This record gives sequence, structure tokens and C-alpha cells, in this order.
Amino acid sequence: MSIIGTVREKLSQLSKHFTVEALCGDRADRFIEEALEHTGRGEQRKSPLQPKLMMWLTICLSIFRRESIPAVLARLLTGLRDFVASLPLRPVDDDALAHARKRLGVDPVREFFRRLASWIVPPATFHGLCVYSLDGTQLTMPDTKENRKIFGRVKTSRGRAAFPQLKMVALQDIHSHRFRDVIFRRWKTPERTMALPLLRHLGDGDLVLLDRGFYAAWFFGMVRAQRTHFLARVPACVKFHPIRGTNKKSGDFVAWIEGYTGRHLPEKLQGPNGRPRVRQRIGMLVRVIHYHVRGFKPVRLVTSLLDREIPALDLALKYHDRWEIELALDELKTHQCSTAQGTLKTIFRSHRPRNVMQEAFGLVAAYNLIRGAMAQAAARHAIDPKLLSFVDSVRAIEHMLPRMRAAPSDRLRQLHDQLLLDVVRSLIDRPRRHRRYARVVRVKMSNFKLKRPHHREQHFDIRKRIRIGA
Repeated sequence: MSIIGTVREKLSQLSKHFTVEALCGDRADRFIEEALEHTGRGEQRKSPLQPKLMMWLTICLSIFRRESIPAVLARLLTGLRDFVASLPLRPVDDDALAHARKRLGVDPVREFFRRLASWIVPPATFHGLCVYSLDGTQLTMPDTKENRKIFGRVKTSRGRAAFPQLKMVALQDIHSHRFRDVIFRRWKTPERTMALPLLRHLGDGDLVLLDRGFYAAWFFGMVRAQRTHFLARVPACVKFHPIRGTNKKSGDFVAWIEGYTGRHLPEKLQGPNGRPRVRQRIGMLVRVIHYHVRGFKPVRLVTSLLDREIPALDLALKYHDRWEIELALDELKTHQCSTAQGTLKTIFRSHRPRNVMQEAFGLVAAYNLIRGAMAQAAARHAIDPKLLSFVDSVRAIEHMLPRMRAAPSDRLRQLHDQLLLDVVRSLIDRPRRHRRYARVVRVKMSNFKLKRPHHREQHFDIRKRIRIGA
């Protein structure tokens, strides 16, 4: 057998049990095996790119977004070069990687993320309630014909957006910043409609923080149908009429809101002749809190927590924790998917929709693994996870990854403890919770023309066109 054949055979054997020890602290390795078995992708023909190796490669694509896919694979396999003689930096070609990603598909990565997220149970830190937050964002991808057809490009006042976009709505644990679940849809899908499947993860004893874009009586009715409380900001156009016995001028009063929905609530309302109503009327009592901060516009909040034992000041301060999901989305898009050289215009790198969705679930899975390591380190040393730097924690994991990959099994526990110590030492020197910045941008518009589809690469032979002399 040739040297290349021997290397491929040994790599095929090792990749069946491949793992990234620096990210396995939160049952990740077991969940990957269960996800592959559940989706029927665990068995694979003899190949150096086994499904388990491809799962870890998909997860790490977002952590090493500044590098190409073959370069990420080479980084993961660096620790194996001590075990496999003559293992090259690029053991397979690009076509083999493309076929391996296609064989893996989206289902195993999605199943792994959901199994990993199912273990997230936030502590009851607010008057005995577990606090979650709901919000959405847009994720960009390369501008290809397939991506434009499936996902579309956002319409703006000056035309279409530069890249196709995928909308994501996430349910986040405020305490640890991990995502309990996410939903991906086309860019123009309403966020409230997307958020409905996420409500199944909420229950009695939970509180969900909502932005003003989620304000709707029918949506609040769906939240209360799960026996979950909500705390939401009110748009400026909404007017309230306090019920008798409460004073609007006090800034803390009770009002009645109502609305209509075409969706069926758990309590099936019957219309005339016993037929179900197409539009259901929903009404409920809410507590309205009106407050203002010096230098800012007044703010109004509504909540289903009618208990006066919870002060209005506590509710107003707790609503400001809704910004934690904005910070998490910033960490996901700006820091985890960042590059050190040049500019990076898209979150994803794939040119085909199926690979984009594979990357999307790998992206949120990698974020939960990183945040899980940070939560584990914070719990071990009795530190609030919000005080740890996400960027420095990612760097600590990157530095530890090759060391743990090449280390013998009896040293893995020691290296894992050292990793948690490195993470807990990455404290934020200026905690962001007591800072504020104006919402401004440095580059507003460009003087260059807008790039169009016909602005592609052109062959230009300067030798035939150059002329010397006046």
C-alpha cells in the first residue's frame, strides 16, 4: 500500500472517534454521537472524513471564520500529526470536503444543537423567576443565485441589500447568555410569528423580556397560555386607560388591553353554530410602569406580574437586562465570526442554501459551547459569567485546542482545569453594564457606485494595451 493510502486509512480510523477536547466540557461529545445515531448519519463508508470529524469541523467553522475550510481542518488535525506519520496539512482536496459536508447534511447539526440546549436551566434569580429574552437579527451570506432564490435580499429605501440575509429569532438564558433555541427563516418573516415555536420551552416560573417589536395582545396571550410571565416595552403609539382604583399619574397602574388573532389558542373558542372562530378576541389585565432616566426619553413597560410585592423599580431595572441578548448577538456576529485581516462582509461562507443552514446551526452550537465553558468556569470560582470577556475566552480555547488534542488522556483533566482557570482570569477591565454610547456610525454612505451583477472579473492584458511615450 502507498504512503497516501496508509495515511488515509489511519486518518479514517482516527476520525471515527475524533473530538475537540477543549469544547467537550458540556457533554458535547456524547450529544454528537447521539445526534448522528438519531439521524442515521453515524455509519459511513471508509473515508478519512468521517461524520464525527465533519460535525466538529462544522462547529469550528465559525470559531475560525478568518480561515478557509481546509485551513480549519488542518488546525483541527494538527494534534494528530504526532500519531500519523507523514500526515500533510491538507490530507484531502476541496472536492472531498464539499462531498463530506453534503453527506452530513443539516439534520445532525440541528439535532446536536437542540440536545445541547435542552440542558440549559437558568437559575431563578428574579423574585423566584427564571429570566429569558427573545429577539431577532439578520445573518448575511455570499451573494449567489441559489442563496438569493431561497433566502432573498432585504429591500431598503435605496434598493436591495448587498447580500442575501437569513433571519434568526433566539430565546436566550439571560444569566449565561446561551441560546435555549433558535428559529431560522427568510428575511421578511415576522419575528412574532417566528417566536411562537420558541414559547414551548417556557413554563410556569419563567419571565421573558420582550422588545417593543413584540408588543401585541395576541402574542401576550400566547405567552400566558404557557403560564409564563412577560415584561415588554410599549411602542409610543399605544394608549392605556387605567382601570378603576388605579392612578395613571403614579407611574404604576393596571390597565386592560385586548386584540384579535387568527391563531387558535389552547382554549378553543366556539363561534356561532359551534364552528370555531376565525378571529379570536384576546384581552387581559396588565401592569403598566412609566419611568424615565435623565437624558433619555420616557419609557413604558407592560407586564403580567400584577403582584405589588415586586416593586416597579425592580421591574424597570430588570428590563434593562434585555440588552444582554443584544450583547450576545454582537458576540455571535462581530467577535465569533470576525477576521483579523481585511474586512469580512458575511457571517457565512457557503454558496449553497443547505450548507448555509448547516453553518447556521454550527454557529449557535459553537456559541453555546463557548458560553458553556465560561459558565462552568464562573460557577467553579463563584463569579458572575457576565464579568468574563467573551473574546478572551475564545482566544483561551483556541490556544488550548492543539495542546489538548496532542496530550495523552491522563493529562486532559489537568489541561481542562487550566483552561477554566484561563477563562476565569479573562475579566472585563471595563464592565459594560455601566457604560453607554451614542447610536452613531462613522461611515454613513460611500461615494462609489453600487456594485451590480455585471460588475464581475474581467480579463485585462495590460501588455497589449500599454503604450510608452506621449
